[in-house]
Amino acid sequence: MGMSPSIQKLEANEKEFRDYLAQLQADLANKSAAESAKLKDKITQFYADNKYTDAKDLVSGMNYDFMHQAEFSLENMQSIIDAISKSVFANGKSPDGAKVSKDGTAAAASSLGPEVGEMANLELYIAGQVFDVLSSVILSFGTSTTINFNTNIQSKPLGYGMQMFTAVAADSYEAQAFFDKEYIHEYLYLYDVRFSAQQAKAEMTQTLIELYEDQLAAFKAREEDLLDQLVKKTLTDAAYATSNAIYDKLIDAVEKKVEQLKIAALTVKS
Repeated sequence: MGMSPSIQKLEANEKEFRDYLAQLQADLANKSAAESAKLKDKITQFYADNKYTDAKDLVSGMNYDFMHQAEFSLENMQSIIDAISKSVFANGKSPDGAKVSKDGTAAAASSLGPEVGEMANLELYIAGQVFDVLSSVILSFGTSTTINFNTNIQSKPLGYGMQMFTAVAADSYEAQAFFDKEYIHEYLYLYDVRFSAQQAKAEMTQTLIELYEDQLAAFKAREEDLLDQLVKKTLTDAAYATSNAIYDKLIDAVEKKVEQLKIAALTVKS
């Protein structure tokens, strides 16, 4: 559970305030109960639609954040994400609320090869991706005096066969007895990161397709440039014919390669 400084101080010293926070947590958990079911359905649907049958858990969990409106900060969330990332990718201690699957991390390391398989190499990248998604959601709820109950569910590819699923719920409460009519913002994060070797292979194939398609566009632009030079008489007929013939062959070869890769991508999912 993350807390802004004034809330942390009160929580440590006053039982009445601890009871109050426990009630807020129970209230938000009750309001957002449906989001947990929706998140599970989204995960099931994603792997069913893509026909990835080998997905394994990397990390999953649930965390609460309490923030006094005057002290709004994303530091608590960032520290939780950093701790989760270290527990997955650098064998660190799992933070409270997080569950790390050693089977999943072992499968990822084995499938991704020695360069990426050194999972610590991914730690900063993945932590940054997760922070970007969650912080964007939280900031979209607003940080003014009051936040209406709000929820958001996201599915985002992290690359290398990893997919992140998150649900965020937020609400605000006027804490008259403790903060003189100022508000406490409460956030609930549900998160589930999974790895699929089939997805990793599909993503690598898709990256190759995109690179070849970029190359194809460049070759076609080069042919247009050659034609323009021919029209302007800055290129001889012979030079144009031989150069254009080379680019025709390159374009034909790349188009065939793209088609092969697209078939391969479909095969991975079948």
